[in-house]
Amino acid sequence: MLRTRIIILFVAVICGGLAAQISPPAVVVHGNCETGLPNYRQWFQKTGLPQGETYLAPDKRKQQILNGFPKIKLQMSLEEVEKVLGQPDFSAPLPAARLATSQEPAEVACSNQIAYIVKKSSENMADTSDLAVYFLFTRNGKMYWAVPQNLPELRQLGSPTP
Repeated sequence: MLRTRIIILFVAVICGGLAAQISPPAVVVHGNCETGLPNYRQWFQKTGLPQGETYLAPDKRKQQILNGFPKIKLQMSLEEVEKVLGQPDFSAPLPAARLATSQEPAEVACSNQIAYIVKKSSENMADTSDLAVYFLFTRNGKMYWAVPQNLPELRQLGSPTP
């Protein structure tokens, strides 16, 4: 009898523990974030990278990026950054995440990341050997992080959190 009660108690504790485990809520990232800029795949196809060639920005473009970067300030808009550095090579906009159970917003607000590539040798969009500058923008369009990669003459601005 005692043994049966112990087994019942054990099973009840295990079942209770399993019932207490709740799956995390489903999250949806959905929406059209049109920027008018090329996405990574479009930019990639216009380079020699698909044929195994290394992409090198023309000297004039490289100098525009290197000389213009010190003029960049936090909270600039994409348009203001473009006035200084020219059109980015590509954009990677992302709609805001929301719970799957919540209603879809009437207006999609997107964060954005843009890239200025100086040198690239692989198809990997996030290759750590690239020479590039990345800019991240909040959903309200303000730049909060500028990240030079493998360009030691440039210093990052801001931080990874807005």
